[in-house]
Amino acid sequence: MSQLPPLGGPSVSYSPAQIRRNRLILLGLVIAVVGMVAFSVWGPRDAKDQSASLKVGDCFRNVGTDDHAKTEKLDCTDPDARYKVLKMDENGVVDTFSCSDTPGTTGSLTQSGTGDWFVVCFKDNDEAGKK
Repeated sequence: MSQLPPLGGPSVSYSPAQIRRNRLILLGLVIAVVGMVAFSVWGPRDAKDQSASLKVGDCFRNVGTDDHAKTEKLDCTDPDARYKVLKMDENGVVDTFSCSDTPGTTGSLTQSGTGDWFVVCFKDNDEAGKK
């Protein structure tokens, strides 16, 4: 009967210190990944966007960008309150349809996302800075 020769290949043996070091590196990587996932799930949220809580007659300013607006609700006499809400369409999806029947509208804000769809129709705030 013929025998197969032993498989050749590098014979690697690690010292106990190398094994501990590799395990610590792996543990550190696992902890870092778990930490990043936990932070993304339970970390702080941007609490400045108050768009969903706006009502007709409220005033606000945009603390975001033109492309990614985030509103901060302010008193209408506040000098920073640049806009006044004319209509809040909680069922709106397209701003041109939602705001076309609202006279005086100079701008709109559309929010779409997971369950939150609405359109805010607004105008420039005439009361800003008046007390």
